[in-house]
Amino acid sequence: MQQIQFRSLPTLAKFGIGAGILFVWSVFEHEVIERFGIYQYMPLYRVDGICAWDILAIAVIYASFIYVSRRSASEAV
Repeated sequence: MQQIQFRSLPTLAKFGIGAGILFVWSVFEHEVIERFGIYQYMPLYRVDGICAWDILAIAVIYASFIYVSRRSASEAV
């Protein structure tokens, strides 16, 4: 069985992977950060709404996808 490079995946699959990772962040946020009150120590965090931490998570996911796509392109050569 051969490994499939991330770059060769269809766009819909990449979107699904990103949505899944964002869902995991959302569950972690609700079940850990809000339940145990960790948000009190996080600046710019807002309960029950989009906040700077959510935007940071989206940016990190997007940047990591770009990095992985470029890295697998350079390794293929």
